[in-house]
Amino acid sequence: MDTRTAIIALNMVPGIGSVKLNRLIGRFGSPENVFEATAQQLSEVDGIGTEIIRYIIHFNNFYSVENELKECAEKNIRIITVFDDDYPRQLRNIFDPPPVLYCAGRYDKWPANALNIGIVGTRMATDYGERALKKILNEMKQTKLCFAVVSGMARGIDTIAHMESIRENIYTAAILGFGLNKIWPFEEHYIARHIIKAGVLISEFPLDMMPLKQNFPRRNRVISGLSDGILVVEAGERSGALITANYALEQGREVFAVPGNIFADKSVGANNLIKQGAKSVMSIYDITEEFELLAKPKERNVQQEMNLLKLDENEKKVYDALNFEKKHIDNISIESNIEIIKLSPLLTILEMKGVVKQLAGKNFVRAL
Repeated sequence: MDTRTAIIALNMVPGIGSVKLNRLIGRFGSPENVFEATAQQLSEVDGIGTEIIRYIIHFNNFYSVENELKECAEKNIRIITVFDDDYPRQLRNIFDPPPVLYCAGRYDKWPANALNIGIVGTRMATDYGERALKKILNEMKQTKLCFAVVSGMARGIDTIAHMESIRENIYTAAILGFGLNKIWPFEEHYIARHIIKAGVLISEFPLDMMPLKQNFPRRNRVISGLSDGILVVEAGERSGALITANYALEQGREVFAVPGNIFADKSVGANNLIKQGAKSVMSIYDITEEFELLAKPKERNVQQEMNLLKLDENEKKVYDALNFEKKHIDNISIESNIEIIKLSPLLTILEMKGVVKQLAGKNFVRAL
């Protein structure tokens, strides 16, 4: 068994993880030497219990690394090990780099000069969180700088980050907490089929690994490890996004957060990060200046601002009653003291002028 095959095989051993695997390699000198060790020798390595020893000693009775490699070849899944030259440079420097990465999509198209921004947040994104993230991603594109967006392909903020990145033609990488077979065939998975055309799916887990709860903190440390900075967009007090932020701090990455509504549970975690020293982000330029990158701010929409200046008295009342959180027409009517029958056409006029945006369910927000 050669070095490459051996490390892929060790990565398939249940319960071994990157930390224990690296200890084994450190003790025996190479992955292939681990399979030559006796049970007694293996037991002398910290954290290697009888169950792991049994799997290593009798590996071929439980698993076939040849079948794993064959299946990857058939499904166009690329395996990169920590010994390969094209292993991500950012991951080499973290405490417990994943020894093996399974990649589907366009890994080779990841821009070498990209500023990699990890984006994480709640699975139950609000309209505010979605709009804030879309604004920042749109500004990424407007800067003309090279970015890549890294996230975890979960519902909510992660999904928005991936799909908007694709829409804005920004490279995106989805880091998974399970084996790639769990979303195979990729073409039948709504998000994966888009990502593999414009970016990459990455997992450190063997093909058939289930999405176990303990896998996701490991996934989070890869998101931060691949990133130059982590941006938290809406996170509750105990959000998993905060785990990623903590990994980022341990790995020496920058941490950013979008400030949220002080009355919203989903903003508690992000707001607390800002209190603890994370940089508050209201535009992409708050991020680029931290990396001392020169980015030209997006040109202001002069026509929209002229329209805003030309609002009549009632239009101004309606605009003043709005903010960047969605507000139902009934509440706008109460706050502006304008009857619904008169308010509806006013909102239509404001929307045509580009200063107000209508959302689902007769909710409205400011457009600028």
